[in-house]
Amino acid sequence: MSGQGKALRGTPRTWWDDLRGPGAPAPAALAFLVVSIAMYLMVRGLTRPSMVDLRVYRIEGAAVAAHADLYGPLPTPHGLAATYPPFAALLFTGLILPPYEALRIAVIALNIVLLLAVAALSCRLVGVDGRRRATVVATATALGIWAEPVFTTFRYGQINLALLALVLWDFTRPPDARTRGIGIGLAAGLKVTPAIFIAYLLLTRRFRAAAVSAATFAATVAIGLAALPDASRHFWTELLFDTDRVGRPENAANQSIQGLVVRMSHTRDFAHVWLLLVAVAAVAGMACAVFAYRRLGDRWGLPAVAVTGLIAAPIAWTHHWVWCVPFAVLLWADARRWLAAAAIFWTFAVWAVPHASSLELDFAPWQIALSAWYVLFGVGFLVLVAHLAHRAGPTAPGTPTPARTEAPAPVGPA
Repeated sequence: MSGQGKALRGTPRTWWDDLRGPGAPAPAALAFLVVSIAMYLMVRGLTRPSMVDLRVYRIEGAAVAAHADLYGPLPTPHGLAATYPPFAALLFTGLILPPYEALRIAVIALNIVLLLAVAALSCRLVGVDGRRRATVVATATALGIWAEPVFTTFRYGQINLALLALVLWDFTRPPDARTRGIGIGLAAGLKVTPAIFIAYLLLTRRFRAAAVSAATFAATVAIGLAALPDASRHFWTELLFDTDRVGRPENAANQSIQGLVVRMSHTRDFAHVWLLLVAVAAVAGMACAVFAYRRLGDRWGLPAVAVTGLIAAPIAWTHHWVWCVPFAVLLWADARRWLAAAAIFWTFAVWAVPHASSLELDFAPWQIALSAWYVLFGVGFLVLVAHLAHRAGPTAPGTPTPARTEAPAPVGPA
C-alpha cells in the first residue's frame, strides 16, 4: 500500500509527520539540505535581493491601517499597484508591526519552512513510500531552493509557496474530512486564481469539498466587504478584470499563453485571438485533468489543473510556477524518463533575454523561444497526462477511484 493510503486509513498525519517518519532522512540527503540552505543564505547575503513584493504587501497593510485608498496611488517601489483582494490586504496589516529587517529574516525562514512543507505534501500526494519519504523530502527541498520559480519567490518575498501549500494540504487530507476544501477557499481569498481548483472539485463530483471551498472563499469576500466596503466594491466590480494593472503582458517573465502570443505577434492588439486560445486551453486542460482524475487520481489530475490555470491566466509570472516542485516529484516517482523536462525550471533561461518594454515586442525568434519554456513545458505536460491516463485504461467496475482511497501504482516507466 502506498504512503498516502496508509495515512488515509490510519491515524491522520500531518506533513511534519511525513517528514519525520517512519525513518529519518538519509545522512547524505540531510547534509545536502543543510549545505543547500547555507549556500542560499550566503548568496542572499551577497546579493541583497529587493524583496519588492514584500515591501508592497507591507505598504498595502499600512494603507489599510491608515484608512487610505488601498487601490489608489501608493508609495510602492516602481509604482507597483495593489492587485490582491481586500481580504489579503487586511492580513498584510500584520506586516507593519515588526521592523522591516526583522520581517525580512522572518519571511526568509518562513519560505524555507513552506518549501519543506510543499516537498512533504508533494510526496504525500504522489504516494512516495514511507521508508524513503523523508529522504525524498530533504532532497526535493535542497534542490527546490535553486529552481527559478522558487528562487524568485524568495527574492521577491512572494506568497506563492503559502498558496501552494494550502492547496496541496487540502488535496492530501482524508476524503471524508468535513473541512476539506477550506485551504483552497483561503488560497482563493488571498489571490483569486486558486479558485480554479473549486471548479476541479465540481467537475470531479466532490460536491461537499467544493461547497466548503466556495463557502470559505465567500467568507473572505464578506470579511473584506465588511472591513473595507469601498475598496471591496472597487476591486470585485472593476479591478478584478483589469489585467493591465498587474503588468505588461509582453513581459518576458509572463509565462502564459497571452504573454507568448503577444511576444510572437509583436503587438498587444489581438484580444479576440487571445480569448479564443485561452478558452481552448482552459477547456482542454480541465478535460485532461478530469480524465486523469478518473483513471489516475489527484496525483496527476491536480497538477494538470495547476498547469491549466497557469497557461490560461492573463499574467503568470515565473514565480507563479512554484508548482515545479510537485511536477518534479511526480515525474520522478511515476514517469522518470520525462523528468529531464522539468530541468528547465532550474536553467533560469527566461532571464537570458531582455526584460524591457521597449524590447520585448521586438524579440527575435530565438528570444521568443527562450521566453516560452514554461508555457511549452505546460502544454507538453498536459499531453503527457492525457497519454498516461489513456494508457492506464478505465477503472474496473466496482473499484474505488484512486484519489478517493489511496494513490494508484506508478504508471510510468520509473
